Amino acid sequence: MNVRGACLILCSLAFMWVGCAAPGTHWGGISESSVPTVSVEVLRACIDSDPTTFVLDVRTPEEYDGPLGHIENARLIPLQELGERLDELNDVKDRHIYIICKGGVRSATATGMLLNAGFKASNVAGGMRAWQAMNEQEHEMKGSVPNANL
Repeated sequence: MNVRGACLILCSLAFMWVGCAAPGTHWGGISESSVPTVSVEVLRACIDSDPTTFVLDVRTPEEYDGPLGHIENARLIPLQELGERLDELNDVKDRHIYIICKGGVRSATATGMLLNAGFKASNVAGGMRAWQAMNEQEHEMKGSVPNANL
């Protein structure tokens, strides 16, 4: 089995139905406590095996360019603008969208919105905080300085 096939299997098996915010928030029958969620490690494996993996960052522009950085090639649409900018995602409607924010709460909200609109989407648990922590841990093991924009 090739690396891409392994990633697809890993990504499929890794979807967990967990909540990242207060239960009870609903979007047309989809509750925030039931959005599919993946770990940053699963997202990294998907990006490593398929560089066209689509990541949507729902933080503010200041956060996107701030100290936590952003995932290379992630598309920025702040959560507060997502509802009115859904048409900007029509080019990826047939692909799976991995949604990230700072800590996982806004991305869970965005995931519910996209699922309700007919997209295939998963929340990235822990957000950029978890992504940065994973990068720092990897770089400490290699003895190098981390770069958030990986």
